[in-house]
Amino acid sequence: MTKALDLFKLDGRVALITGSSAGIGEGLARGLASAGATVVINGRTADKVATVAKSIRDAGHIAAESVFDVTDAKAAAAGITDVEAKVGPIAILVNNAGIQRRGPLEDFPEETWREVLSTNLDSVFY
Repeated sequence: MTKALDLFKLDGRVALITGSSAGIGEGLARGLASAGATVVINGRTADKVATVAKSIRDAGHIAAESVFDVTDAKAAAAGITDVEAKVGPIAILVNNAGIQRRGPLEDFPEETWREVLSTNLDSVFY
């Protein structure tokens, strides 16, 4: 008889979670790793990415590192190519990277608006 949790096993699957060097993305990566996926930790800061990946590996799971900026189309494409060459085909993609900036609309600088759109919208397209 199959156990209920066996239905959720992700053994042999590669999962890329953008923005997984902290916060919600890190939690998602840990959950997917616990289910058996090989998780690819992503972020813009190499030290943070390495720390999270090591922690997941220290817990007995498989974690790879991929440092690239999801708001840069060329960097994202190169990052995906690198992950698939080194880790394997991506079976699970979690577009988690995102930012929030608060302030009154009339005081909101256009550069900040563009930063939010680039991170929260463009990155998913790239």
